[in-house]
Amino acid sequence: MELLEWAGGDLADGAVASGLRFASGRLTIYNAMDENGIEEGGPCLRYRRHRLG
Repeated sequence: MELLEWAGGDLADGAVASGLRFASGRLTIYNAMDENGIEEGGPCLRYRRHRLG
């Protein structure tokens, strides 16, 4: 698991997402402003990664 911090230069700067890695791939769960978002595959390059453990 890793914490992801959005650094896209927009209103969402500083928003935090959760990155999960599985044997079959990756999943990112993020705040999509008025709803939650789920993205398959590696996180967008605009995220800063903060690895846990």
